[in-house]
Amino acid sequence: MEIVEKALAVRDSLVQCNVNPIDYSLGVVRPYIGSGDIKLIILGQDPTVRNLAQRAKIKCTLNLDNEKGALRLYVERICASLGLSVNNVYATNVYKYFYTLPPADTIEVLSLHKQPNIRLLEYELSLLERCPVVTLGEPVLQLLCGEECKVRYFWGYDDAAFHHIAAEENILRRPLFVFPHQPSMRKRFYKDNFDAYLQYMRRFL
Repeated sequence: MEIVEKALAVRDSLVQCNVNPIDYSLGVVRPYIGSGDIKLIILGQDPTVRNLAQRAKIKCTLNLDNEKGALRLYVERICASLGLSVNNVYATNVYKYFYTLPPADTIEVLSLHKQPNIRLLEYELSLLERCPVVTLGEPVLQLLCGEECKVRYFWGYDDAAFHHIAAEENILRRPLFVFPHQPSMRKRFYKDNFDAYLQYMRRFL
């Protein structure tokens, strides 16, 4: 797959960050490509889970090839509310390789390696039809739109109104719809607003 080859080239060109080196013992994680018409792009951060034993098992973005996985069930729930299925999804990570530690522990490594990975992502999405993008988690949102962005603000935390990021307002030039990481769905605020945010999102599909 071309994207996998390009991701390997990007990874191998990066300067190591001493506080959190790239884990070269593992490869890069391929995108998930649904078997139907692609109508939704889902964007994650990177595949570096904390459980070392699980890392080597991750071959596909967001583990979407695991039909019983927590992320797969989360994505299925999003898709079902939009009248779609995972067969309509293209999912990829901004960083397609593994770090020694989850980068949330050493956020500076994401900034250090941002530009080559964003350029690859822009190229990757240029190969797809122009469809909306779902971002998962605050670090991805901040990489694309600035450190001041918080997921909860787009879900009406401050003004009781839902928002998204228009195509002309972000570097990917796609409408961005902002979702929390799957574990954050345990929080009452996101539970209470999940269906309503998806209803808002349906207006733009």
